[in-house]
Amino acid sequence: MRLLARWIYLTVLCLCWPLGALAQDYPNRVVRLVVPFPPGGVVDISGRLLAEEMSRHLGVSVIVENKVGAGGTIGAAEVARAPADGYTLLLGGAATHAFAPFVYKQLRYDPVKDFVAVTQFTEGPLALCVNAATGPATLGDFVKTMKSGSAALNYASNGAGTFPHLSVELMNQALGAKPQHVPFPGGAQAVTALIGQQVQFTQNHIPVIQPHVKSGRLRVLATTGATRSPSFPDVPTLRESGIDVVASAWFGLFVPAGTPPAIVERIHQATVAAAKSPALREKIAAQGDEVKVDGPARFQAFHAAELDKWRRVITSTGLKLD
Repeated sequence: MRLLARWIYLTVLCLCWPLGALAQDYPNRVVRLVVPFPPGGVVDISGRLLAEEMSRHLGVSVIVENKVGAGGTIGAAEVARAPADGYTLLLGGAATHAFAPFVYKQLRYDPVKDFVAVTQFTEGPLALCVNAATGPATLGDFVKTMKSGSAALNYASNGAGTFPHLSVELMNQALGAKPQHVPFPGGAQAVTALIGQQVQFTQNHIPVIQPHVKSGRLRVLATTGATRSPSFPDVPTLRESGIDVVASAWFGLFVPAGTPPAIVERIHQATVAAAKSPALREKIAAQGDEVKVDGPARFQAFHAAELDKWRRVITSTGLKLD
C-alpha cells in the first residue's frame, strides 16, 4: 500500500510540475494583448495604455494586436484557441462576452467555458441625448413621450447588437415603450442623424456625444451607469430617476481556459499596479470611462450577471446576426 501511495504521489507531482514551473517562470518573453476592435478607437487606446503600464510591471514587452471583425468575436475566437500559458490576453467586453452568445447564430467560442476572467479594467456609462433645439427639456418629458406610444418616435444606434442599440432595448423594457430602431454604421452617423432631426434620440458612448454637447447641439437627459458620470456630474442616472436601468460599456482581461491560477493572479496584480498610474487614469477619464479593477472572482460573478441580463434583453428582441 505504501508503495502504491508513493507511486500515486510521484505521478501527481510529475503532472503538476510543468504547470508550477511555468507559473514560476512567467513571464519570460513578449506578451500579446489582443484588442478585437479597430486601431485608434476608444478600446484600442485603452488597451495600449494598459499594455504600456503592464510592460513596466511584468518586466517584458506587452504588445497590442488588433484582430477585428464580427463585433469583436474574431479576435476573441483566436484567443480562445491560444495556448493557456499567459502569453495571449484578450481585452474583451460586453460585445464579445455578454452579447455575442445570443446575437450570433454561430459563435466559434464559449465565453464562459473557453476563458478565464482575469479582471475588469474599465467601465463607461452611455448618455441619453436629444437634439438641444427640438428635443424634450427634461427626462420627465422624455419619459412621457416614450410612454405615449407615438409611432413617430425613433432612435439612432451604432448598429444592430451594439451597446447603443441594446441599452435602449433595456430601457424600453423598463418603460414599456417601443420606439423605432434606426441603425447606423457607427456613432458619428448616429449623432449626425440626431443633429439633423432624422431621429428623436440616441443613447450613446460619451466620447461620441461629448463634443456635440459642448457645442450646444445635443442635450444629455440622463446617463446609464450605477453612479453619476464624472463627465456629466450634474446629470442624473436613469436608476436614480426611477428607471431601473444600468448599462455601462465595460472591458476586461480574459485568458484561455486552463491558464494556471498563479499566472492569472500575476496578470491581475500587474493590472492593479498599472491602474494606479495617474496618467493612465487621466487619459481613460478623458475618454468618458473610469478605471475599475476587480479580481478574478468578482469579475467572474459580474460576467455571469451580465450574461443573464443581456440574454433576456436580446432574446426579447429576436435579434440574430450571421
